[in-house]
Amino acid sequence: MKFDKSRTFRETHYSPNKKGGAMAFCAMVSVIALPSTLRFALDASSGISGLLSACLFVIGAGVFGFYRINGGRYLNVTLAAIILFTFTVVLQGTIASLTVSGDLLRGISSLGAVGIVIVTAYLIRTILIQTPSAALDRVITIISSGFVFIAIVAIAGVQPIQSDYVKPVFPFAEPSHFALSFTPFLIYQCVRSSLPMRIGWLVIALAIAVLLESLSLVVAVGVAAACCLPPAILGAGLVAVSAVAGYLDISYYTDRLDFSSNTTNISTLVYIQGYELTQAALERTGGWGIGFQQLGIVPLNVPTSDLIYRLIQDDANLRDGGLTAAKLIAELGIFGIALVATYLYLAIRAGLGLRALANGKRRGTAHELFALAVITAPLIEVFVRGIGYFSGTLLLMMAGLLMASEGQYLARRRPAAKDAP
Repeated sequence: MKFDKSRTFRETHYSPNKKGGAMAFCAMVSVIALPSTLRFALDASSGISGLLSACLFVIGAGVFGFYRINGGRYLNVTLAAIILFTFTVVLQGTIASLTVSGDLLRGISSLGAVGIVIVTAYLIRTILIQTPSAALDRVITIISSGFVFIAIVAIAGVQPIQSDYVKPVFPFAEPSHFALSFTPFLIYQCVRSSLPMRIGWLVIALAIAVLLESLSLVVAVGVAAACCLPPAILGAGLVAVSAVAGYLDISYYTDRLDFSSNTTNISTLVYIQGYELTQAALERTGGWGIGFQQLGIVPLNVPTSDLIYRLIQDDANLRDGGLTAAKLIAELGIFGIALVATYLYLAIRAGLGLRALANGKRRGTAHELFALAVITAPLIEVFVRGIGYFSGTLLLMMAGLLMASEGQYLARRRPAAKDAP
């Protein structure tokens, strides 16, 4: 892919920040690493404390002048989104409380955290658009290389902090969490690179997936390949991977694809549990949902939850639903279905935009490529393996959506870009 790395997101509207590259690096690393690092250090069941710490860092950096906080239309859009989401959740939760006995205060208190996250997404969008394209490209490449280094260290069995997690990839609690954070950067590198380098990145990521035993990362490699490879090479790659797989022990992965009633694989059971929780919540509330942040609070008594608890004496996955789509639909009902369907449409549009950039049909900036990558990447989080609402990848996705809206990156017919001659 070719893009102009010498200019900012919209040089006609925003002047570049000389510290933009450093600030972009710090902002992205904080929202990616802090949730997992504090979860590691505190042995917490959620990354919300780390994500809010990252949000406060980004907000504080703006207050102290490390980047310029711009107002205008997109700040108004952000504030309107917070108001609309708050109104919808309070209304939906109030009505849901008439049919289920939950903890309405828990849902309402979480809205404050949601507001902080949305504001931070706007501020990260501000940081990125003030960063020259060449600087942003360097930052993303450094972070991408950092993910590879983290994987190599984990494969070597070196972990700087002792923990009770079974397969930690410090600072991530498990390989799937590493995969979710790595995915947008993998997609970015694959689309921006020449064909040999794309194949190189995909092979490296697939090797990491095999050595870390991460089905989520295998799916991420598939998504990245679909975004950047020509159809003929994509087909040949599938044949080659299938042929090589025939000589390897892939029972770890096939066990996770066994959805029969006899399976005892925890990852598979968590996925099945998500479906059962969604079905039970919709049936119990007539499609309305049990209320924001009520999974694990409102008793739904699905059989797979009981089986998981008997097997591992833990019900931690009840609150995140196993995948974000299940959590959204179970808790928000018809509103959750609308959110999932809207995201799926936007992710498909972003994926098509990435293919257009990869095959040279369109030239763009590093900003466009990164925005489309962070919109596409949460497909895995939404439909394969989620970690709840408060994740760094979902925050970056919101920042990407703001950038895509302003730059019209998801439009079917884009006007000629002023910053991509």
